[in-house]
Amino acid sequence: MKLRTLLFLCLCITVSSFSQKKTKYATFKKELDQKKYSTEVVLDKALNYSSHNDIYVSELIDACRFFSNDRRKYRICVNAYPNIIDKRNFFQVYDLFRNFSFAMQLYHNTQANQNAISQIDYPNAEYYRGPTTSNCNQPMPAYQFRSIYNEIGNRRNQSTYNLKDIISNNCLSTKQIMKLTEKLQTNRDRFEILKFSFPFSYDLENFYYTEQLIDDKYLKQQLHRFIDQEITQLNNHSDFDDCRPLPQNEYDYVLQSIKDVRFTKERMKLAKQHIERNCFSVARIRAIVNEFNFGKDKLELLKFSFQYCHNKDQYYKLKETLSFSREKREFDQFLLQH
Repeated sequence: MKLRTLLFLCLCITVSSFSQKKTKYATFKKELDQKKYSTEVVLDKALNYSSHNDIYVSELIDACRFFSNDRRKYRICVNAYPNIIDKRNFFQVYDLFRNFSFAMQLYHNTQANQNAISQIDYPNAEYYRGPTTSNCNQPMPAYQFRSIYNEIGNRRNQSTYNLKDIISNNCLSTKQIMKLTEKLQTNRDRFEILKFSFPFSYDLENFYYTEQLIDDKYLKQQLHRFIDQEITQLNNHSDFDDCRPLPQNEYDYVLQSIKDVRFTKERMKLAKQHIERNCFSVARIRAIVNEFNFGKDKLELLKFSFQYCHNKDQYYKLKETLSFSREKREFDQFLLQH
């Protein structure tokens, strides 16, 4: 009796989990069914959804029916594969393609190499908080990189010229740069492309991981020395500030959360908490300061926010947020002292 009850509970949990997942996809599909989006927008939404959500093969097949073009179907399928729940059923996807070559290409970029074990230790840039450059403030999303990587294909005879063109026009994580560099066959070519890639890497302090791609002892030492010099120079640069502005949607959330607080004391506390944890421009600090009505509160917040502003040379412009001469003089004196 106990065994029967246990089996029944397991079945209920399984059914419940599946229904929740189906409901999430059903909501996504309902949005696409509105037919108010262009094909390219639908494709972007499908790529984004399959990048951030687990998905069943049946749902992937259903999503592909929004497209008649084999190339678009391929992009969605190869992008979704890492998040497929029931990979044992993935073979059903191949029937979606009119052109057999796309089905074969999909197989080679998914199931054919799913058991391959990499000997390379790749860094994770998701929680990186080290120094960055002005060239690279946010790494390319995984689904976009997969699209570029798969366009290159499995050939290992890529020229450094082609890879430089890709790297110089994007902001990439160290892991993504390593993946591209592996396409090169010689140590010398890899060394050249890695040195070129450094300014276009997001997680600079992870760049030491790239040494794994060089077998030659001398070149490995040269690469290590180069990374040391670049990071030291970056940290010692007078204009460098370990400060990355928030994405616009996150900043909008911060500003709205401050607006929603009714009492000035609590609003000030929340504003300071957000400011000290992030990095704000003069324009964004102005918007936050203007949420306060009294000059003394504005002045207090202006003084507090100075150290967290990444364009301090423009900070004097915030004087206009103050109404009274006494407060403006105190603000000027504060800037002179800093």
